[in-house]
Amino acid sequence: MSIYPLTLLRTAELALAAILTLLPGVARAQEKQAPVAGPPLSSFTALRVAIVPVQFWQADSLGWSREVRWATTRLALDSAVAEVLQTRGLSNKWAFAGDIARAAKRNPTYAADPYALGVGRLRGVELQAGGDVSPQLYDNLRTVTALGDARYALIPVELRVQGEQVVLRLVMIDTRARNLVWAGELLSPGGTSLIAGLATRLADLIIEP
Repeated sequence: MSIYPLTLLRTAELALAAILTLLPGVARAQEKQAPVAGPPLSSFTALRVAIVPVQFWQADSLGWSREVRWATTRLALDSAVAEVLQTRGLSNKWAFAGDIARAAKRNPTYAADPYALGVGRLRGVELQAGGDVSPQLYDNLRTVTALGDARYALIPVELRVQGEQVVLRLVMIDTRARNLVWAGELLSPGGTSLIAGLATRLADLIIEP
């Protein structure tokens, strides 16, 4: 049987003690570096953002969506989104679709139509942050967001039916840098739950209840 000198054993004990002493510190450092979970758009809550009206509606040829009156539903959805976000404390920072539409109506020679901003190129294609915005869309957004003194625009590009559910495509655009900073799609129940469910889920992307 091999016998280690006492000096080597002492050195090994000291090294092991040092490692054990460091472990709690390493664990704490890893905890501090762990990403904080939260709504994907929470970083925008302190900024000036304008939410424009939903731009497109794509119904299904069968099922419940045939009975949807889009003009009425869009107004109700825009109002429900504003109500939920105002309840959660964004009334002083964000401009909502109804406010933007009324302001544009008062300034018809200056502002673009907030219901027809030219987002057709953002439908049916893969979107990534950092992408460029078409000149037409940029020009239209600048006139609309200026009415609310906002730099960013959250655009509900398209609401489309998917069986008994709906999918809402959303993009966030920086109107000064002229690029797309975030894009995503939101799945929600359709039918009679469409407005309330979608408004709540959209708000959950931005700020927690």
